[in-house]
Amino acid sequence: MPWYEWLLLAVGAFIAVTALAFRLLRMSDRGRRFLALPARAKIRFGRTLLSDREVPWTAKLLLVAVVGYIALPFDLIPDFIPVLGQVDDVAIVVLGVGLLILLIPRDRFERALAGAEDEALRRKRDKDRLKEGAGSP
Repeated sequence: MPWYEWLLLAVGAFIAVTALAFRLLRMSDRGRRFLALPARAKIRFGRTLLSDREVPWTAKLLLVAVVGYIALPFDLIPDFIPVLGQVDDVAIVVLGVGLLILLIPRDRFERALAGAEDEALRRKRDKDRLKEGAGSP
């Protein structure tokens, strides 16, 4: 088999695994709640997990690795390649969050998630109040 067929096969398998992981993430309650968080609340979630002494160091290391992978400019597939450049970033995040759900004790994950959801709700209420205040004469 020529090299490009192997490459296509690997890319197809990579996309299939990512799609399956995303589907499994959406099937879990914790996964759905995490995906529904806005970006700032996800940052709060990560900070809470990193500062929690009861979260295993392997989970903390995984969290730092996922954030580092997204933040750094070099990837498995460079971002300038259309579609595939973004698929690897999504795959790393989906697989990382799925592993975090498995590695972090349920009560700690729920506590961090509840804190992030509370912050997101507070920000939304503050934003709505500002809109109401700006709209009234």
